[in-house]
Amino acid sequence: MSVKDFSQFVQFNPAAFDRLAELGQSLGDQLEKITRIQFDAGLASTQSALAATRALLEVREPAALLQWQEAHVTPGFERAAASAREQYEVLIETRDMISAALQQSVVEATRQMQESIERLAEGAPDGFGVVFDAFRKSLEAQIAAMDNMNKVGAQIQGITDSNLLAIKRAVETGAAAPVAAKRKAA
Repeated sequence: MSVKDFSQFVQFNPAAFDRLAELGQSLGDQLEKITRIQFDAGLASTQSALAATRALLEVREPAALLQWQEAHVTPGFERAAASAREQYEVLIETRDMISAALQQSVVEATRQMQESIERLAEGAPDGFGVVFDAFRKSLEAQIAAMDNMNKVGAQIQGITDSNLLAIKRAVETGAAAPVAAKRKAA
């Protein structure tokens, strides 16, 4: 029984292998970033919770409870929101990396298909030109559809970014409102 390796079935493409290795490294880096963000947020949250518990045990009056809340609860929410934003940004970076890699892969596959169609068309008997023209038109239609999907994806991303910015502004305004109201009352 003879042993066959992968290269007998698929032609080895060093450039594609390098791109795949680079994508793997980039995704590993992204995973490391998100893990670091989560670890740091968890550590800060634990330290903050311990400090808040110690401070809460020292509260003896209602006014001190309000001060404790301002000193410990509000910053906790702000830290959680900041951590969520950082994680979201890393996920967006990761999505963009994967999208770019897929787009590059599709472009390469399309180019190879076009070359194969042209080679077949050169050696085809007379009368088959119509068939190859149909293949070419089909490939062009697929490329146009992919371009449209990329444009739609970009529009959706723009809408999502706008909505997230509006939410962020609303949260910042909402967080600032109680502070402003307390200042007016004083």
